[in-house]
Amino acid sequence: MGNSHETSCNPASAICLRRRPRKGHKKSRQGCLECKRRKIKCQEKHPRCDNCARLSLRCRYLPEAAAIATRLPVQRISSLHIGNIFSLTDMRLFHHFLVAAFPHFPVRSDNIWLSYITPLGHQCEYLMHAMLALSASHLRKISPAPSCLSIPAQTHRLAAMKGLNEALSRPICSSEEADAAIASCYALLLQSWYMDDGLQASLVLTRSCEWTTRWVREQKVKSVLADENEYTKLAIMRGRFKDAPIFDVAFSQKAVASVQSLQPLCVEDFQVKVFHELKKTFELLHISPIAAYDACIKMDALITQLDHTAFLQLLESSNETSQLLLAHLVALHLVMRPISCRERKHYTVTMYAVCQRTTHTTHTTREYS
Repeated sequence: MGNSHETSCNPASAICLRRRPRKGHKKSRQGCLECKRRKIKCQEKHPRCDNCARLSLRCRYLPEAAAIATRLPVQRISSLHIGNIFSLTDMRLFHHFLVAAFPHFPVRSDNIWLSYITPLGHQCEYLMHAMLALSASHLRKISPAPSCLSIPAQTHRLAAMKGLNEALSRPICSSEEADAAIASCYALLLQSWYMDDGLQASLVLTRSCEWTTRWVREQKVKSVLADENEYTKLAIMRGRFKDAPIFDVAFSQKAVASVQSLQPLCVEDFQVKVFHELKKTFELLHISPIAAYDACIKMDALITQLDHTAFLQLLESSNETSQLLLAHLVALHLVMRPISCRERKHYTVTMYAVCQRTTHTTHTTREYS
């Protein structure tokens, strides 16, 4: 009777007595990329999970992060052994990389960088240097005291380039080696965007990313980062342009007029090609965001496809026509920022008054799956 009275007077105790034991369940930790993107539980079946099979989706799995170290040949990718001492500044840079500076290439690869590439960097020294170099330059841009980060940014950049060149001098034997090389190219490319004098470096690394990816494909090595091309990229981005800004017609016309003034100066074949692609892209700004984005992809592809001599002439500082073309290329990428920023899953972008839907400068934050 005493126990019964105590239970009736204490509802919390009664609830605890009636509560059923919780059923155990297995968490999906190594699910496929598509299930991770959709934030649903994956059955982890190989080669195709039930969710992807039911919806006829492409099912891809990342190598398990814990198994990367055991699969990487020690003699081919050096691990970060105890002899390599990283400073407290490097630890700060690594944290900043994880929370803010990691790349977004290929498109919709944010999770790949955090769950796969970053653990890979623990076993690949030049990849770690590339990630820290990117983080240092990114943090330098947003830091109130940027001067202290200049030396780490350059030191890690040089170390990454040296290791990358050595890795590319020998055949690729595993998917981890392939992804480490491509990831380093992407990290160094993004770092050049944050460098004050990074225009030439960004163009060189744009070509390097494409060539390294093509080289990996030719060696028939499976690679997560080499899986994208301009068609899959455009298909992914198409769904992100529903609320994209449309540029003002008058602005687009002035931009086209500025490019048009360069036509009499373009006498070399490569200059004529760059001129026409620039003009076409500026013409599409006020027509369709996806069309303008597609034209930008083709613009970058043209830079990649130039032969070595033409590319060096495009970078030549004494060639006034080439410098004017590059100035318009930089302007194009700046005005395309409200559109191209959607390549990243999480982004914050400044919207300028050249867009019809904005009359003043505002900051917009978006998240895409």
